[in-house]
Amino acid sequence: MTWKTLQQLHQIYTHGAASDKILKYAYIKRLVEMGYIMPDGKLLKKTDYFDEFYEKKRLNKFERIEKLLIRYDFVSTNLKENDLEKLLKIEEEKDAILDGAFSQKEISTHYFDDSKRLSKSTNLLEAVLKILELKTLRRDEHDQQFLYVLHSQSKTPKAILLCENDNLLRKPRLKAIELWFAGGKNTAKLAYVPAPQVPMYYLCDWDNEGIGIYQRIKREYFPDIQLIVPKTPKFLPAKFEWKIDVDELLFTEDALQLLKHLMENNLWIEEESIELPTHIS
Repeated sequence: MTWKTLQQLHQIYTHGAASDKILKYAYIKRLVEMGYIMPDGKLLKKTDYFDEFYEKKRLNKFERIEKLLIRYDFVSTNLKENDLEKLLKIEEEKDAILDGAFSQKEISTHYFDDSKRLSKSTNLLEAVLKILELKTLRRDEHDQQFLYVLHSQSKTPKAILLCENDNLLRKPRLKAIELWFAGGKNTAKLAYVPAPQVPMYYLCDWDNEGIGIYQRIKREYFPDIQLIVPKTPKFLPAKFEWKIDVDELLFTEDALQLLKHLMENNLWIEEESIELPTHIS
């Protein structure tokens, strides 16, 4: 439900009735089925059971969201309920976010389960900026020319981890793993990089683009690179159609099994949710 729908539901509590236009939401239909509200012409009216239900289940959250939007002069928004709940969480953890100098991608991943969520919603990004009292969030810019490297604590790394995204490079250094970031799909620069003398791994989103980049890197630049296969994957519903032409010769058997599961069930895995195997962490 959107914020305006939440306001309409609250209006039923305060005034006894609201427009029946909110019946398009399954949750509202369920309240009718349960006998908390009932249609009356073009209105939805509360029954004798509504107030007790609303005060127990919905009132506190509504008031917290309303106060938040008033505090930051954002009452005209029509964000979805789930996003509004996330904004409450961001306000609660504001100091930690600012102290950690979180990037836009990190906030988007941690709070909205999608590293690109904030870049896709101007209203949501504006709300986050107001809550954090910032004019902008640190962005993750791709570069066509340079390879970004975060050296390990040890000056003699045991392995190299090439990342599709740069989230790990913005974290503390790893003890003996050197981190590389080429800029997502901007991999042409890798043609000029000498072959590493230590094992090399690739960490990526398990989606069309991430798997496609991995195949290109393994074919054209580093044939010995190994794909990081998540042991406890966090599956997300795919908002795209799997179209990648998988070259089975480039994958281990466990990677192929995971890819098959993702494709058959229309799922994907975000890089930021993948834990590194203990032997390279």
